[in-house]
Amino acid sequence: MTHRQSDRFKAIVRITKICADICGANVLEHDYRINVRTVLVFVIIILTFVFMSYTIYDGFFVQGDWKIILQVLSIGAGTLVQGFVKLLNCIQQQENFRFLIGELYDIYEEYELKHTGYQRHLNKGIHLLSYIMKLCAFIAVLLVIGMAAVTVVRSLVFDVNQVIVQCLIPGVDHTTPRGFFLTCIVQISFIAVGGFGFYAGDMAFFTPITQIVTFQGILRCKMFDLNEVLEKDGEENVKKSTEMLKEVIKFHQRYMVFLTVTQDTYFLVILVQIATYSTGIICTIFCVLLGAWPGGYVYMIYCFVMMYVYCGVGTLVEVT
Repeated sequence: MTHRQSDRFKAIVRITKICADICGANVLEHDYRINVRTVLVFVIIILTFVFMSYTIYDGFFVQGDWKIILQVLSIGAGTLVQGFVKLLNCIQQQENFRFLIGELYDIYEEYELKHTGYQRHLNKGIHLLSYIMKLCAFIAVLLVIGMAAVTVVRSLVFDVNQVIVQCLIPGVDHTTPRGFFLTCIVQISFIAVGGFGFYAGDMAFFTPITQIVTFQGILRCKMFDLNEVLEKDGEENVKKSTEMLKEVIKFHQRYMVFLTVTQDTYFLVILVQIATYSTGIICTIFCVLLGAWPGGYVYMIYCFVMMYVYCGVGTLVEVT
């Protein structure tokens, strides 16, 4: 059974919607409202900020360990700020998100009915988006499981109780077995929510961005079709070429509107994304070299891969 390109594209977007809905940020639906899950995610982010502030106070001002600041900045100035900005951006720019997805739905439904040249570019767009979706999912799972696994292995094999990240809970003594267990449970829960949210946010970002290449491919097909008509003589072909030229210009205007809305929607996210990943990588490298954070290896891999993906997609769009 052959699936239409529009159905395949909608299936990918449906996965993004499910992940975003779990985090209370499914802004792609027209009836979206801030709900209990949205508030819960905001509460988790705020609590994490509070816990990390307490961690800096306890580690630096009480214990005199300056390396604590680097560990807190790795996560706090890295992924935490990034997640907060992404969530706010989704809510504030929800009309733009819905416009971009709706425009892509229309593009796929319209041009999947044309000749194989158009269909080939639609398939390329789907393949690129699917590849990035799987890569982001793998990295998100690696982050959650990997960081938890490092702590579990060190605790069971080496009998070293070191929390997953430097994010301590006020009033809970993490040096006791019960306090250590409670701290790790809370941390892994927060990391799991964060991983889910990051995946949804990344896919909401990459879905329109990757399809800019699809727009370019369709525009190229239109130009090829126009050239074929222009090579033929006859009054009928002159009229046909005039109509096709108008269609090319209209589509180019549509393309430019899509680019403008995309830039307005994602400029702040991209700026924060690159800045926070850079900060996270630098601080984590110092932590790893100083031997202060064994789980930093996993987090550093996550930051490097996601930085590579964002820069790679940005380069692809720039070339296009």
